Amino acid sequence: MALKALLIDIDGTLVFRNEAIAGANLALREAKAAGLAVRLLTNISARLPHQIAAELRACGIDVDERDIQTAGTACRAYLRRQPAASCHLLVPEAMATLFEDVPRDDSKPDFVVIGDVAQRFDYGLLNGVFCMLREGAQLLVPHRNLYWFDGSGPPRLDAGAFILGLEAAAGCSAIVTGKPSAVFFQAALDALGVRADEAMVVGDDVLTDIAGARAAGLASALVRTGKGEAAPQPGAAQPDMALRSIAELMTRLRDAGLLSAG
Repeated sequence: MALKALLIDIDGTLVFRNEAIAGANLALREAKAAGLAVRLLTNISARLPHQIAAELRACGIDVDERDIQTAGTACRAYLRRQPAASCHLLVPEAMATLFEDVPRDDSKPDFVVIGDVAQRFDYGLLNGVFCMLREGAQLLVPHRNLYWFDGSGPPRLDAGAFILGLEAAAGCSAIVTGKPSAVFFQAALDALGVRADEAMVVGDDVLTDIAGARAAGLASALVRTGKGEAAPQPGAAQPDMALRSIAELMTRLRDAGLLSAG
């Protein structure tokens, strides 16, 4: 069956350390020219779609903010579907603006929302969240990424490292609204009006992109840029296609007969 849509990861796939991957913008243009719908997916929670779009355009990637789906916007949508639910926020300032219409409760909330607050993570904040979880609050997180690249050096710890500790201590499991959650991928499919068997995920992260795609019934392509440069771990999810970079994508899709003849 010919593909109708591409769900493309941003960091490590289109850009890496604040620079566009060679051939990334051309690949996006060719995909759209071939009639493919494109949705750009990211587990970034500290920035809003319009900010991410501006950063990509500054790198030479032509995008529209309406094409971008973040883990933060998916988290907001999830909360809005919970009638009268209250939340305690431990999120970056930009992400907090997404929840302005959600009731706040900083003592006994229904949900605790955690994003990457970097240096704000300390014992007092984490212990406060631990107590809320022990009192029955549900842990809601945009993603569980363990680390990320900031463009100026080695990988840095992400919120997932602290979320894992809270889950273990409180005996709970976080509701994840970003990759690799099937909820996140389904939201992208719904936005584009396509089925899982009509779309492919393209990304650099075996855990969030490739394993997430497989769990959601989507085909996947792993690029060997960003996190994809690391050697695969034994037992890791296998992509349907492996690429040196996204620059090879459209040629490989044509060769595999996955594009519509029209």
